[in-house]
Amino acid sequence: MRPLKPPEDIQRMAETGEVGVKTVPSQEVAYLVHKGPHSGVQDSFLKLMRWIAENGYELMGPGVAVFHNDMITVKSEEDLITELQFPVRKKE
Repeated sequence: MRPLKPPEDIQRMAETGEVGVKTVPSQEVAYLVHKGPHSGVQDSFLKLMRWIAENGYELMGPGVAVFHNDMITVKSEEDLITELQFPVRKKE
């Protein structure tokens, strides 16, 4: 797997801190739902990447984390729910 280089517009926004709106095209993703502290998200991302490789898929872009709740809405870090996604396609 080759390292991904951020697109120029993303690179620029990272430097300027500007905010924008964009339409994101639909895509097939492999996903995993992590429950628990954010400190465990890295291990879940690695588990998802292994699953992708072992099940005949290839990565098509950077991963995404969707935070379905936060420490303001839950009583404990153990109740945090984070959905991890990678765009994929089935290898031919």
